Amino acid sequence: GAGANIINIGSTAGEWPYPGSHVYGASKAFIKQFSYNLRCDLLGTGVRVTDLAPGIAETEFSVVRNSGNKSAANSVYEGTVPLSAEDIAEQIAHIANLPDHININRVEMVPVRQAWGPYAIHREQGPSHEQEA
Repeated sequence: GAGANIINIGSTAGEWPYPGSHVYGASKAFIKQFSYNLRCDLLGTGVRVTDLAPGIAETEFSVVRNSGNKSAANSVYEGTVPLSAEDIAEQIAHIANLPDHININRVEMVPVRQAWGPYAIHREQGPSHEQEA
C-alpha cells in the first residue's frame, strides 16, 4: 500500500512465557501493548500499526543472548527448523503492501515445529499438599 506503516517486531515471548525470558518477554509484551495503543492514537491518520511477533528464529539474537558463544547459540536450533530472517522479512513486505484500507494489528508466526509448552509446576520431593493438611 501507499500509506504509511509502522511495523514493530515483537515476539511470541511477549505473550507466552519461557524460562529465562522474563526481561525479554516483558519488553516484547510492551511492544504489543505499545503497538495497540499507538494504533488508537493514530486512528484517522491513515498510518497503519502492526506488531509482528515471530517465534523461534535463527538470527544473531541467540549469539548475543549467549554472550558471543556461537556453539551455545547454535544449540538453540538443534533438531528443529526455526524461522529465518527471510521468513520474517516476507511477512513485513506482505503487511506493508496490503491495500491502504487494511490494518493488521498483530501477526504471531511460528515454525510448524513450535507450540506452547505445558503448564509448568515445580514439584517438591516429599509429602504432598494433601498429606500436609
